[in-house]
Order: sequence, then structure tokens, then C-alpha cells
Amino acid sequence: MGLPKVEYGDVFQVSLTNGYGFMQCVKEAPKTECETIRILPGVYGEKDIDSIDKIVSVKELFFLRLPVKYAIKQKLLKPIGNFPVPIGSKAPRFFRTEHIIGSEFIGWHIIDSENFQRRLVKELSLEEKSLSEWDIISIPDLVEKIETGWTLENWI
Repeated sequence: MGLPKVEYGDVFQVSLTNGYGFMQCVKEAPKTECETIRILPGVYGEKDIDSIDKIVSVKELFFLRLPVKYAIKQKLLKPIGNFPVPIGSKAPRFFRTEHIIGSEFIGWHIIDSENFQRRLVKELSLEEKSLSEWDIISIPDLVEKIETGWTLENWI
């Protein structure tokens, strides 16, 4: 059986220990690549799915690249439906990741997602601190980020 189709605007639910989290696809990906998603704030109960249009309309916490098609196939994400992506919530061009050699922190790589060029910075500017994580993460890592209230501002 093939992988499910994931489209721009699709919303997904992930189970947490204390409810559900939601995310929305903001950049489709070829079959073997990861989608870019926006992580929506909050932890919700089953009854909150009725107001998903309101949940989707709020500003995201951050963006991630996530293997959504594989997570759906493994039943780690549940498709909810397709909703308009709010203005200002398009997939970002630039991301960041820590540059570590061995156990030594060297600095931050700022990655251009269009051409994959990286530039090293020792300290993040205010604007760079708001860039989302470049690394591809797993569903358990995503769940941990949501449950612990992980934010870009705390990731410095």
C-alpha cells in the first residue's frame, strides 16, 4: 500500500498524554521527502475538534519538517481535514540548527530552504532567534515539544 497524499492546508491531530495537539501542512513534499508543517498552540480535548477552524486560525508556535505521510501510515497522526492557511503563516524560507562538532557547540547554521545553503553565526540576532528548527524530527520528539511547552525563544 502506498503513502497517503498530503496537501497544503491539511490539518492533523497527534495524541498527547493529556489530550491532542494539532498541526497544518504549509508545504507539500515529493513522495520521499518531509512536509513543512505549522505547529498550533494548545492542548485540546475530543470536543475541541468541533472548533478546529478557530484552532487553525491562530498564529503557530513554530514550523517543522516532519515525515507526515509516514506518520499517517503508521497511525501516529490522524487527518482532520483541509482548512485555509492563515495569511502570514506560509512556510518559512530560512531555518536554523545547532552546529556541534563532537560535544562542542560551534554556533548556529542558518539554512536557506530553497537552495540549502548554510551560513554559520556564532550568536543569533533577534530575527534569527525566531527561525524554526531545520532538523527533521520524529513524532515522539514533536509530542515532547508540545507537552513541555518548548518554544523557539527557549532554544538558544
